[in-house]
Amino acid sequence: MNILVTGAGGFIGRRLAQHLGHEHKVYGLIHDKQPWPSKWTPLKGDVKDYRRMLEILVDREIHQVYHLAAKAIVRNCKSDPIGCFHTNVLGTVNVLEAARHSDTVASVMCAESDKAYGAGPVPYKEEQALRPGSVYEASKACVSHVARAFFENYGLPVFTVRSANVYGPEDENMTRLVPNTITRLLRGERPQITAGVEKFVREFYYVDDFIADVTALMEKKPWGEVFNVGTGETGTVGEAIRLMCELLGKDVEAEEWAKPPALVEIAEQVLCLDKLNKWLPDRKIRPLQEGLQETIEWYRKHPWI
Repeated sequence: MNILVTGAGGFIGRRLAQHLGHEHKVYGLIHDKQPWPSKWTPLKGDVKDYRRMLEILVDREIHQVYHLAAKAIVRNCKSDPIGCFHTNVLGTVNVLEAARHSDTVASVMCAESDKAYGAGPVPYKEEQALRPGSVYEASKACVSHVARAFFENYGLPVFTVRSANVYGPEDENMTRLVPNTITRLLRGERPQITAGVEKFVREFYYVDDFIADVTALMEKKPWGEVFNVGTGETGTVGEAIRLMCELLGKDVEAEEWAKPPALVEIAEQVLCLDKLNKWLPDRKIRPLQEGLQETIEWYRKHPWI
């Protein structure tokens, strides 16, 4: 099977492409990053370029698409809303339109985020109204509507997932809590936390568990559906930092830094996973402590990150 993973320059897309590459011919779309040594073939391109997307799907005779390409740093999206919507929304349109005109594409997954729910009531349920507030949240909320429109209007075999906070090895994005905290502690520095978010509730989802869930869903052919994907295990940001300190044998307090005026944070994010568990009743999830330990060991072996 020939598979395309967009956003293969990011740590989730790269790891997904690597996983799929053990059994399939996998192409990874990269925009501005150099690929790591891997079991997949990198292709230069941009989801904003419809002709390039169509060219890849047709020339490589792609059968499955995992669409993860996105602008994902919240503060950058607020400072550049045109760029954010162009990539996250129009980029999704381009991928799906190219898939529609391909003779070989038989299935597409589009990645959203739990942030699409915005300040809506928790636990978030797939059928509830989306209430995005920030530019990034709005852009990700659009993804499911675009995918639904392509399913309803053209019968495109597509589904979407709204994911909790994915963490794990290979993440180079130091704006995220887990890699930033681990790398700082390994350097002998105190972890950093944005003022006022210590008690915010989050769900941390190990990257390989995300991959297991989305690939299993793809096999179920749930066209037109939306799924929350996560662990069902929630805790506060402060608790996650203290656990990383404990695993690294560090008895330190996090240092707070002033929240940038442009940064809007949701206080509580909790996903209802009833639908996912019904479709995948045998799914297995790593406890947070186990996943963090595996992540720490990877960063120990790659101190240059």
